[in-house]
Order: sequence, then C-alpha cells, then structure tokens
Amino acid sequence: MSALAVDLPVIERAPMMRELERLEAQQVKDKSYQRSPVGREVGAYLRSRRWEDKSTNTLSADETVLARLAIRHADFDSLSEFCSPIGTAYVREFLETEWGGAAPATKAQRTSLVRSFFKWAVDEEKIPFSPAAKLKGPRAKNRDRLAYERTVRIRLIQAQDSLRDQCALQLVSRMALRKNELRVLRIRDIDLTRNLLVVHSKGGDIDILPLALPDLRDDLYLHINGEQRRLDEYLIYPRSDRTRPMDSSSVHRWFKRCLERAELPATMELHEMRHSAADELWRVTGNIVLAQQLLRHESVGTTQTYLHPTRDDLAAGLAQVAAVWAEG
Repeated sequence: MSALAVDLPVIERAPMMRELERLEAQQVKDKSYQRSPVGREVGAYLRSRRWEDKSTNTLSADETVLARLAIRHADFDSLSEFCSPIGTAYVREFLETEWGGAAPATKAQRTSLVRSFFKWAVDEEKIPFSPAAKLKGPRAKNRDRLAYERTVRIRLIQAQDSLRDQCALQLVSRMALRKNELRVLRIRDIDLTRNLLVVHSKGGDIDILPLALPDLRDDLYLHINGEQRRLDEYLIYPRSDRTRPMDSSSVHRWFKRCLERAELPATMELHEMRHSAADELWRVTGNIVLAQQLLRHESVGTTQTYLHPTRDDLAAGLAQVAAVWAEG
C-alpha cells in the first residue's frame, strides 16, 4: 500500500480497501490474474491439482491464496525472481501482510500451501530451489472435539424460527453431515418417496444414507411442500436466491446465528454436531460399525476419534465387571 493510502483517514481508507477487495475478487473470478508470469504458474499449479482429483473446495481455497500471491507480484518477470537473495523475504512479507493477524491454524495452512506451490515449481524445474522451503508456520494447537448431549441439540434446533434451519441443524446433528455436505445439499437430494438422502461427500464421492428418522422426515416434508421448494434449489441458500449455495464462510456465520438464537456459546463448532450424531448412535446401539457407516469413514480407527466415552462410562463398565465377579 502506498504512503498516501496509509496517511488517509480511516473513514476515507475503508471505501478504498473495499474497492481493492472487489477488484481482486473480480480478477479471481475472471482468471485475469493469470495474465502475469506468476499468475500463469499459479494457473498451471491449480491444473495439476485438478488432475490429482482434488476437491472443488480445496481448489477454490488454493486459488484464493495463490491468486493473491500473483496479484501482489504481478510486476515480476518470472517465478525465478523469488529465487533472488531476498526472495524468501518476499514470500515471508506476503504471508505476514495478508495473514499476520490470523489465527495460528490459518497461518499454518497458508504457509503450508505456499510451500507446496514452490515445491511444485521446483519439481517442474521452473525454479532451481524453493524460497519457501525454510518457512514455518505456527504449530496449530489441536482442540479436543466435543459431543453434545441430546438436550443441547434439541434446544439448538427448537430455537430456530424457520423450519428450514431446523431441518438443516437436524441433518448435521443427527445425520452427521459435514458442513460442505450441508452447503451443497439440494432439494432433489432428499428422496422422501424412498426415504433416502443423497450426500455429496469429500473427494467427489456420493453416499446414500437412509432417512430413518420419522420426525426429521416429517419436518423435511412440511418444509419442502409448505415452501414449494423446487428440485434444483439448495436447502440452505444466500438471502433470497435459492438456486445458489452459500459459500463456506456464510455457512459458518449461519451456524453462529443459530447458536445465538438458542443462547448457546459461540465457541460451539458445526463439526461437533457430527461428533454428537455419531457418539449418540454408538451409545444407543453399542455398535461402532454403525457409527462408521453414518460417518462414512473408511477406517473404524477414524470413527473412534469421533466417540467420546467419559469417566462415568468407564465407571459403569467397571461396575458391570464387578457384578460379573460377584456372581462368581
């Protein structure tokens, strides 16, 4: 940013920043950022990722970050300029400027992506070495996931004003849908005749889940018919355009509004609803394989990380062992 822009009062800078953000978003949308030498290499990298069958979500996230790198360095004659004696400083400055105030997990992800891009460029013999090889992002602290009791989830669902939001929350907290699976769910994916749910999963996979919860089925029927929903519409959508899906950040904000209506802590996370659904199924049935099927995991080992036995569960189990011992 120029010194002039820095010296402008905040009230004058804000419209300028919004216009810059708009122009940047337009360059990503129309791919015009790829007209520069760095931008062309970003485009080639994204095509290689597409060939590796990366998900649309992953490709979009990668492009959002790397397009900024191209836009900020549109004056570079080639990617090799990052291999100058101050090339690593260019990369570090880019990361610090764009995400210096971000959460540690975000910083780590952005650093990893930039390293991956330059490593690809080395492997493709476009540059002699990676200027980002020695850059390290902060180590993200793993936060233990939680599973919420049924009463908490019922409170969240019932607090919503619209039947649409109630249905959406049931799909994540009882049917274990991921955020993106809910985001791209269309009305045509809800088969109330055969009681099936078509889920567009990670990696482009399609899974079929049984809609075996009668009350959820009834709510979906009332919503779809009461609102005269069309098959091509998304279950959740931005504002009044039912034929467009929300973007990922909008889904996040939607969930936070749902929590606010229920007067529940804003620290609750949407993905924890998925944990809650699997944990409840396991507790009710005692069958970890059914929980695995609900979560659509390839490995039962992954499913185990979604189950949350407590000390009370352990105490109850030991009491059962004690009862057996007492019987001789």
